[in-house]
Amino acid sequence: MNTITDTPTAAARRFLHVWTTMLGLTDRPDRPRVEQLVKDAYRAAGLPHPRHIIWCASPLTMAWTRSVFPLVADRPVGPSVADLLVHEPMQRARSAARVETGELATLCADLERGVLAATKAREQALWDALAHDDLPFPDQPSWIKGAVAGTVTLHTPCKAAEVMAAAPRYQGIGDAVLGAMTPGTISLSFLRRRIGLLAETEGVAPLLDLLMEAHMLIAHANVCYISEAPVLIDEQGAYYVDGWELPVPAGR
Repeated sequence: MNTITDTPTAAARRFLHVWTTMLGLTDRPDRPRVEQLVKDAYRAAGLPHPRHIIWCASPLTMAWTRSVFPLVADRPVGPSVADLLVHEPMQRARSAARVETGELATLCADLERGVLAATKAREQALWDALAHDDLPFPDQPSWIKGAVAGTVTLHTPCKAAEVMAAAPRYQGIGDAVLGAMTPGTISLSFLRRRIGLLAETEGVAPLLDLLMEAHMLIAHANVCYISEAPVLIDEQGAYYVDGWELPVPAGR
C-alpha cells in the first residue's frame, strides 16, 4: 500500500481509479519490452517461447492476420495456449493467495466489478464487431488487406499477392485475451503490488506485466499475435492506426 495510514479499502479504491484511467490511454507500447514479457510469460507457464511475435495495427487486423498467417508460415502455428498461458496460472495464483473469503476476497471482487463496469460497453462492442461468420479475405476493403498483407510479409518471404491468392476465411477470435481487461488481472496485480503477496503471485508476475502493456493478444504455441492500442479513444468509440473505427454505442 502507498502509505503507512492506508487501509486496504482505500488502496483498492485508488488502484481501481489508476487502472481504469490507464485503460483509456493511447501511448505506444515499448515493443522490445513487451516481446520480452511474452517470452517470460510463456516460460513461466512452462511453454517454449513462440517463434514469432506478430504486431498488428488493430484487433481487426490481428484477427485477419491470425487467419492468413498459418497459410504462409514456414511451420505450424500450433494450438491456442490461452488456458495454459493465462487462465490456469491465474487460478493457481488465486489459490496460493487464499482470497476465496474475507476482506481481500471482497476487495478483489470489487476491483473486478469496477473494471467490468468501466469497460463492458467497449468490450461488448469489440466482440460484436469481430464476431463475423466465415468471411472471405478477398472481399475485405483495401486498407485491411494492405494492413494484413504488410504484417504477414514481415514474418514470411511471401508477397502480398500470394496472401490474397490464398483466399483465407475469417476464423474469429473467441480465444483472444483482452490485456488489462482480462478477468483476474487487476485483482492479482493489486494483491502483488499493494498487498505484497509476492511469493503467491510470482508465477504470474510476467503475465500480469504483459497484460498491463498489451492491448489485446492471441497466443498460440509458436505464434503470439499482439494488437496495438487505439490512437484515440473518445465518447463515440476507439480509433486505430490502420483506419479501423470501433463505435461504442452510448448507454450500453
